[in-house]
Amino acid sequence: MLGFIIFGTRGVRSTVEQGQFYCPQCDGQKPYKLKKVTQFFTLYFIPLIPLGSKGKYVECQNCKNTYIERILEMKPTIDVSERPQPKPQVESRPRIESNPQTETVEQIPSYDTSADDEKPRQRQEEELMPAKQRAIKKLLIMMILADGVVDDQEISVFHKVYKDTTGAYVGNIYHEIDVVKGKREKPEEYLKSVATFLNEEGKRDVIKACMMIAAADGDIDPSELKMVKKFGEALEMRSAEVKAIIDQVIIPA
Repeated sequence: MLGFIIFGTRGVRSTVEQGQFYCPQCDGQKPYKLKKVTQFFTLYFIPLIPLGSKGKYVECQNCKNTYIERILEMKPTIDVSERPQPKPQVESRPRIESNPQTETVEQIPSYDTSADDEKPRQRQEEELMPAKQRAIKKLLIMMILADGVVDDQEISVFHKVYKDTTGAYVGNIYHEIDVVKGKREKPEEYLKSVATFLNEEGKRDVIKACMMIAAADGDIDPSELKMVKKFGEALEMRSAEVKAIIDQVIIPA
């Protein structure tokens, strides 16, 4: 009887630095670990030969969200919105009514990004978003665009699944859809590019979100299950782990 030789590659994570940082999700100073992902050749799922570094990410030890390494360079600005305002002085000159069309309200950013003024603010906020949240948002939009039609029901389901899995809300979903549509990326290729920056918990939440949106209409098509399994492979997850998430969504505990 001939046996099968099982080989492949897998990313192995190791901690290279730790300390304190400002976590935007926790909104405070929290401990972090800077983790390095090294690609290994595996034989029977055992990592044997290192093939090089795939990158690094920062993991908050409180909320377990992961971020790009640049998050360590960011410093929160001081929010002065709650400071008492000085009393207006009485003037003898006639009062000039303000023009609402020319008035602007200063927005206080969450981070001091003075060193990156050349970057659009929206791009900065996207980069500093937890990797899991960013991946779930983009992947759900990709699933909405899969059939080439975007309807109100799909948008409603998106908001519910995104809120349930990340606790966040997308203000201008149609703008986000246009951005994703313009890039023309394939979901599997996108997931391979972000797998390095997701920890195991983040990967599970991504697959769970995909299953939730697939099951939203009450009928999960076999093609949708096949698609979600491919997503798991792109994230370097074990098939048994992906199946457990699928079963959990189909048959809630």
